[in-house]
Amino acid sequence: MEGFFDVIISDEETATLIIVSHGDILSVINTMFLGLDVEALNKGELFGMVAGVSIMHITDDGRHTIRRLSDMSYSHFDDGAL
Repeated sequence: MEGFFDVIISDEETATLIIVSHGDILSVINTMFLGLDVEALNKGELFGMVAGVSIMHITDDGRHTIRRLSDMSYSHFDDGAL
């Protein structure tokens, strides 16, 4: 996982990436993006919802920020079912 993450995070030519993932991998990606050791997930979690949209940004000075985490506001279910 670290190899994949290193490749996508170091590609300076790509301004926008869309990553589709399942389950626990979302937590790992969120944690690694913030520069935390994956072992930090033993103490807490940056949970990713199924079909949630997260927006991650790297500022010009290299600071990693998560602007939205598992945002589901785009979805509207009239019957209340997911």
